[in-house]
Amino acid sequence: MTHPLLAHPLGHDTGSINTEPGGHTMQNVETNTHANTQAAAIAPHLLTQAQFIATAQAVPLINHGRKWDVRMGNYNSFSDADTAQAALIDAHHGAVNNALFLNEADAPEIPNKPSVPSAEVLASYPDLIEQYADVIAYSQAERSIALPAVNKAEFDAVLAALRLLGASMMGGLVRPGDGDIGEILTDSGAHEGLTAEDVDALCERIQFES
Repeated sequence: MTHPLLAHPLGHDTGSINTEPGGHTMQNVETNTHANTQAAAIAPHLLTQAQFIATAQAVPLINHGRKWDVRMGNYNSFSDADTAQAALIDAHHGAVNNALFLNEADAPEIPNKPSVPSAEVLASYPDLIEQYADVIAYSQAERSIALPAVNKAEFDAVLAALRLLGASMMGGLVRPGDGDIGEILTDSGAHEGLTAEDVDALCERIQFES
């Protein structure tokens, strides 16, 4: 059943698409993301609003149907916001919205599904926290496993292995549930496993939060 398209929460039309039951929408902001290329920067939905504003740029468009082209690495989106600052916020809101949308139970299956944004990222968007409360609650409820203490050499080996895993998944050499490594990734089907993007985000957490 087709549902009416929802207006963008900031009051700008971002061309919402793929409305799903429950009134949630995936906003058409990621118009030129190269899925098979290593991103030049961390994915937008993994950055806080402040980090995204400091990293991305809003380029005004002339003789174009949209006002701004927001760019960051291999990511870009369009916005009709009144100012460059508002366009950056608009684009980041859309990226965070899409990451949450694609983690809903009935969301379409896609390769390299994005991870759920962190609480720090979501803090800028109370509307999304309310709209995707079920997705966020499920993410936060996932079981935590205590890891053993390791020395520096062991830590670096784990990080290198994760980097290699992420690159192999990005290149299609490793897939969750497919082959020996894929079975390890999903604990033999006990869960869906991480995407290549999830592995990249995990590397960033391990490297910079340890």
